[in-house]
Amino acid sequence: MKQAVKYIFVVLIISFLGYHSVYFKSLNEVLNASVPKFDAQKFSAKLWTEKMPLKIDSAIDLASFIEAVKTNKEAAFQQYSNALGIGNYRYALVKTKGVVREVNEDDLHVLVTVADSTMIVILATEYIYGNAIRDASALIDIKNFSNTEDLNSISQELNKIVRTSVLSPFKQIVKVGDEIDITAAVEINKEHIKWTNLELLPVYLKIVQ
Repeated sequence: MKQAVKYIFVVLIISFLGYHSVYFKSLNEVLNASVPKFDAQKFSAKLWTEKMPLKIDSAIDLASFIEAVKTNKEAAFQQYSNALGIGNYRYALVKTKGVVREVNEDDLHVLVTVADSTMIVILATEYIYGNAIRDASALIDIKNFSNTEDLNSISQELNKIVRTSVLSPFKQIVKVGDEIDITAAVEINKEHIKWTNLELLPVYLKIVQ
């Protein structure tokens, strides 16, 4: 009798320990735990320092871009612009030189020369948002990312870099009459092209004089 009680007691202890040592996780939880979380800040910082300088150097001149679009719109957008999605909006990285005519709280009005005429462009200095800088750079292949959250986080980080490292020091010293070199992203609706008051989102700025 004592042996039977002892045996039952041992079985109960083993069962109790076995039950509390086993737990279950969903398959998604296991898979997510095995994949490291995407570090958008680190990825974007590396993109900015290692690859963006070459893109800035190779940006098309704004006047040349406008002329190319007027000559052959489809060919120009195919060669000089980029977009991650399908649609009418295209993004290009352009460079130009101009004279500051107005310094406003959120932007600058800059007079630039295009062909034999001049035009005013709006250089954004405060509200740097959206995907224009990311897409204009053409440095991101959508096939390398499994979700839009990571893609959007890259845009946010690149925009943040522009606000802090490009615009913050520039805004402290720029004034009316300054001649400036600009490299910037532009968003163009290829079905409703409008060059008047074209907005530029800067990635490089330099005061020439």
